[in-house]
Amino acid sequence: MTGKHLLRVLRKQFDCVAESQRGSHVKVRCGRCRTTVPVHAGEDLGPGLLAQIGRDLEPCLGERWLQRIG
Repeated sequence: MTGKHLLRVLRKQFDCVAESQRGSHVKVRCGRCRTTVPVHAGEDLGPGLLAQIGRDLEPCLGERWLQRIG
């Protein structure tokens, strides 16, 4: 999954907001939870980074929210 696709899903399905962007990194807020999503053209996010983003947003989006968007 690319960072651009993940951002699109977070905005449309979960009503998350892009707070700011510095270079290719976008800070995203969902409720009280925050994370940073790198958006590098054509590159998939690694499994470790996806897991970290999942943990960052889990308190606000619920358990295993990342597996539901698969």
